[in-house]
Amino acid sequence: MTEVSVFDAYQVQRALRGHLADDDAMETIARDEATGSYWVLTHRELILVKDQQVGDRLARDEIAGSIDRNDVAVSVRLRGHEPGTAIVGTFRKPNRLTNALAEIVQDTAR
Repeated sequence: MTEVSVFDAYQVQRALRGHLADDDAMETIARDEATGSYWVLTHRELILVKDQQVGDRLARDEIAGSIDRNDVAVSVRLRGHEPGTAIVGTFRKPNRLTNALAEIVQDTAR
């Protein structure tokens, strides 16, 4: 499930208590190298957590955008809720989260 330390995953799980539906659970988690936010993909949504606070949330069926991979990093750019806004993340290398988001984005593009 995790691309972060056990301690970080535990801290994020604590921050998400009371914020997930009863039938929802974390699938994978990765840390954004640029902002320090944790990106959490659950069965139902993508949630960003920073400083123990729940931030942006996107339902899985609302996830749309692009994933760009190069030699240096993986950049994720997703459409935000408000027109003209984006949720941007940078990861050092492809991981389970970026791979899962790439599959979701590809499916929504069809």
